[in-house]
Amino acid sequence: MLLSLGPSLAVDLVAVGLLAWVTWQTAKDRSPPNAVPFALMSGSLLLWALLSLISEFPNAWGVGSNLAAIAQVVPVVFLPAIWLVYVLGYIGRETGFTSLRGGLFVLLALPLIGAAATFEGDPTREEIRRSLASLVGTELLLLFIIYAYAAFLFLRYGWNHGRVSRTQVGIQLGAISAPYIIGGWLDGSLIIDGVTGGLLVSGVLLTVAIQRYPVLTGFPKADYVARSRVVESLQEAVVVVDWEANILDANVTAEGLFGWATRDVIGTPVSAAVDGFDVTNLSAGTTEVVSLQTTKGRRQFQYTVSDVERDTSDSDGEPVARTIVFRDVTDQRTREQRLSVLNRVLRHNARNKLDVILAHADHVEDDTHRTAIQNSASELASVSRKAREAEAVMTDSVSAPSTVDIAAVAHEVAATARDDYPDSSISVTAPERLQLTSYRTVVRRLMTELVENAIVHSDDPARVDIEVETTADDIPQLRIADNGPGIPDRERDLLTESSETQLEHGLGVGLWFVNWAVSQLGAELEFQSTGTTGTTVVVRFYRNRESMPQDSDGSHNR
Repeated sequence: MLLSLGPSLAVDLVAVGLLAWVTWQTAKDRSPPNAVPFALMSGSLLLWALLSLISEFPNAWGVGSNLAAIAQVVPVVFLPAIWLVYVLGYIGRETGFTSLRGGLFVLLALPLIGAAATFEGDPTREEIRRSLASLVGTELLLLFIIYAYAAFLFLRYGWNHGRVSRTQVGIQLGAISAPYIIGGWLDGSLIIDGVTGGLLVSGVLLTVAIQRYPVLTGFPKADYVARSRVVESLQEAVVVVDWEANILDANVTAEGLFGWATRDVIGTPVSAAVDGFDVTNLSAGTTEVVSLQTTKGRRQFQYTVSDVERDTSDSDGEPVARTIVFRDVTDQRTREQRLSVLNRVLRHNARNKLDVILAHADHVEDDTHRTAIQNSASELASVSRKAREAEAVMTDSVSAPSTVDIAAVAHEVAATARDDYPDSSISVTAPERLQLTSYRTVVRRLMTELVENAIVHSDDPARVDIEVETTADDIPQLRIADNGPGIPDRERDLLTESSETQLEHGLGVGLWFVNWAVSQLGAELEFQSTGTTGTTVVVRFYRNRESMPQDSDGSHNR
């Protein structure tokens, strides 16, 4: 049916249909960063195709074909400017309307206004020819400059950008160029005139682009904005220096923190601009804690030095500058010092005083008071010991994780518990080996606390069953079951909370350590009832294991 209307008309209709679909798909959701300029770009091509279609019908709808033909000059003139706006947004430049860009569109419109003023009614071919001749000079030169500049920016950025396909670059550039190039190559004497064929190519290429490539999101723009906006919004002060340690740039946080404007300290040694920063070693990777004078008084900062390379895609690229990031650690170090002092008091002073109390308790004649004093002092001494052990575990857990055989750890914990509690019955069911990548000291201490808690709170004689296994999802799992009265709901809640309060606190360091260890290991803690008496504690270690269990049939029960 389309061919019965003529090849050129059929191609016009197909081009209009494709460009209308692309424009509609883009315009219906304008939330992506580059949706609006892309929609304007495809809309300009759609207007061009519509005018080309109308020009095929003499005096259609009261609009002369000659007037429709010359009206195509409007999208021809403004399309390169819209293309430039899209490219600037895609590569990370500001996409909003500025006075400079407004002036550009006005400059492009002036020759069109002058040419249109000479027309009266439906212009003749000769009038059209004269009007176009008046546009050939500065107008075409300006169009070429705008188009070439946008194409250069788009090619340079897209060709070298890791997240932009080079095929995408070629498709988008071809979609904009096709009506100009094919229209200049072919003339209207052929079956399909050049402009019509070019618009069809544009419609096909834009349809492919919008379906297959991120033409609306703008990865380069996101990169640019992220680098600029994120650095500016950082709470940490960032200072960029050259190889002589002279300031090149700084973010707003640094300005407010050190009390100067960046423009006033450019070229100034960082040691002069930042009071107290008398550092000579600024090699990449350097990190230290220094005391600096700020607008908030003297504060403690941890600074980190990094290299700025000219080309991030080249790992061997030569650094052109260095960044220094200052992070205020005053409050953190104060808390660490406070905890250190309190822990030292707990470990040494309290322990020494408890030893004195226990020694004097032997001289108390009343059995009731003597037993009460001894029991309380022993419990406090146990808390002090566990605090020291917890500190050692915490210190170990800051190192790199290693391969841990939790089956072997379970047997070690059970053997130690049998020695400490000879009247208890402790069994272990585990494969020959079950490894995961974790912290061995933390895993062992976690098992020890759970086993000891089960023994202490179980009925006489205490029975504890330790089981190491993998779930149906191949997740390493530890199960510890006892025959005691179970852990009270209040203690269960405290074990699964992230912190303690002054009004709700656990019965001791041990149970708190279980909570901390589970979080540190990235595991999950669960309680299961085993009937009227007894509790089963389940720890799932999840996906930090290193290898699969072996010899699963070779379990050991003791």
